[in-house]
Amino acid sequence: MRLRFEVTALSSAGGPRRGMLEIDRGEQGSTRVETPSFLKYTRHGMQPHLVPEVAAHMDEQPAATHVQLEDFLDEQDVGKRKFTELRKLAGIDRADIVLLDVLDPTITMRAGKSGEKFMGVDSEGGLRRLTPAAFVQAVNALGPDVAVAPADYVHEAQPSLTHGKRIAKSVARSTRWLDETLAGVAQAAVFAPVMGSLSPEQRDISAQALAARDGVAGYVLNDVALSADDRMWAAQRSLTLLDPGKPRYMAGASSPDMALRAVLSGVDLVDSSYAYAVTEQGLASAYVLGGTGTSAHVDLWQDDMAADFGPLVPGCTCMACRLHHRAYVHHLLCAREMLATVLLQVHNLHCFQRFFADMRDSLARGSLATDAARFIERYGSDAFAELSQLAEQVSSPTTKIQRQRHA
Repeated sequence: MRLRFEVTALSSAGGPRRGMLEIDRGEQGSTRVETPSFLKYTRHGMQPHLVPEVAAHMDEQPAATHVQLEDFLDEQDVGKRKFTELRKLAGIDRADIVLLDVLDPTITMRAGKSGEKFMGVDSEGGLRRLTPAAFVQAVNALGPDVAVAPADYVHEAQPSLTHGKRIAKSVARSTRWLDETLAGVAQAAVFAPVMGSLSPEQRDISAQALAARDGVAGYVLNDVALSADDRMWAAQRSLTLLDPGKPRYMAGASSPDMALRAVLSGVDLVDSSYAYAVTEQGLASAYVLGGTGTSAHVDLWQDDMAADFGPLVPGCTCMACRLHHRAYVHHLLCAREMLATVLLQVHNLHCFQRFFADMRDSLARGSLATDAARFIERYGSDAFAELSQLAEQVSSPTTKIQRQRHA
């Protein structure tokens, strides 16, 4: 198996770019994903609210899936866990590029602390200590195309984020664990987390160490505990020192405004967890990169939806909008029917996919910066803030909030 990435168009040095990510599996064929794009967000390897039979009727999504290892760490002793090949375990399309990360990109606050020889992981079964050796064992058994090396992520408040020994230890541990991962992984391409938090010096040390390692196939920016502005500063600081010919994935940057900022900074991939958060709230996405609309979402819980027989969003061509109407989905929500979230997820992923297609078209025209500014001006800087936060919290709090609001 071989991973290839080609930058096909670059607006400016350090700016947005288009590219093609390809996994060549030899006789089993190859898979290509045009970037910028997204990785399909999953829980336990499956897209929330979707089964393969439904997904088969959806508009084409990128053939790339994100899976987090923490969903499968149910054994107290991680090293004794017996893993099954991931595509068999979760029913993932064999053509998909599968990226295996340790952590769920939607969870910003964590209790688990790492040590010198292990990464602390807050799994559903409790705190787990994941060593690089146990991670390598899991990767080789699960068989993803891409594996994100374990890292000592910092989830602490300032001032430890900007100076002191904590950040230096984090960078040193993560670099050492990366080397162990590169030495042990048999088939998967290895993406390296870029460390350093808010320390300029440590970010430079981490980026330079990663750029010097030929075995690194791509980079991961996972600073989900930081504010949006701090995350963008951290990304821009590091990206200038990394190999521009390798793909970059930013964890947790799935809201439309954050995705735009990430892409404008030179990021190639994000995840699709925002679409899931919108679905959990009973909303239908209505945002468009171009156009004149000013409402980012349609609330299907509203009482006036009971007599509205129009599509979820006028002009939408997704399966849910073609075959069903607002009144029906409103009824399903009020009746707590599972089909409500299925239809909403179909629509919201369609909207998310269209948004990225429009982004690529805008990049081809050389107008993404202008289009992004108009997008934020139309919808407002806070249009996505609440749902973005809800998409980044553990245990699906959006469902609980929904029940409080509409009980």
